[in-house]
Amino acid sequence: MRFRWLLFLLPILLGATPTQSAPIPAEISIAFIDVGQGDATLIRDGIGFDILVDGGRKSVGDEVIDYLQQAGIDDLEIMIATHADSDHIGGLIAILESEEIQVENVYFNGYPGNTLTWLQFTEAVNADGLSLQRIEYPQTLNWGGFEVRVLNPLPGMVEPEQNEASVVLLFTYAQIALLLPADIETGVEELILERSTNLHADILKVAHHGSKHSSSTVFLAEIQPQEAIISVGVNPYGHPAPETLARLSDIGANIMRTDMVGTVFVTSDGIDYRIIPILTYLPLIFQVIINP
Repeated sequence: MRFRWLLFLLPILLGATPTQSAPIPAEISIAFIDVGQGDATLIRDGIGFDILVDGGRKSVGDEVIDYLQQAGIDDLEIMIATHADSDHIGGLIAILESEEIQVENVYFNGYPGNTLTWLQFTEAVNADGLSLQRIEYPQTLNWGGFEVRVLNPLPGMVEPEQNEASVVLLFTYAQIALLLPADIETGVEELILERSTNLHADILKVAHHGSKHSSSTVFLAEIQPQEAIISVGVNPYGHPAPETLARLSDIGANIMRTDMVGTVFVTSDGIDYRIIPILTYLPLIFQVIINP
């Protein structure tokens, strides 16, 4: 048994940091990559279809590339920029510019940004011979083994604020569902509730890094997540807000924060799932080193 743990932990023992070490995918897998204050979610169907939703800030681009490479990825079928904020698209630039990872399709919310980071992102897309593809409500997509419902944004909005226009995705694989609400706030949550049914998700990537202006009581009551993952780092905004943490606790969700446990890794066979915060294995690593 000890040797089997050693095989699992070998990448860490050889020097990979806990937030970069990528367990080998089994069935489908979801990795909420620790990128500090930002979002980056890797979703794999286990048979070669890989989806990256956001990529953190530009400063963590190389770390995200390292994670992808350690996971054995040299090709992304889908890259999604949920909206133009720099803590979501910055890291995608390095991936597009890298020679190690090929990107086949890039999707965005249909509402361009106006920052230097956005300009650099679009230049990297074009330089890679790709074009930005719009993704919007009410599309339903079949990506690999997943059915993906697009819950936001609406088409035809006039100069929306980027958080309001965030791409919101509900992934379903057999009996397991994952909701990625990007940076929406309560106003958009209300609109999604009005125009959509059956929003239950076993796993929720908590909106807007746990902002107090997101994850309303009525929204969470409809989703009823068992797991609530907050992608967050050091920040001046008070994320995650105590009010949001209380609302998540009130519905009985198991809360995991990347600033506390590192990258969170999930595998599922479509019926059950297993959730692994990478840093929970640190005590075991030291035990193996001390008592080989």
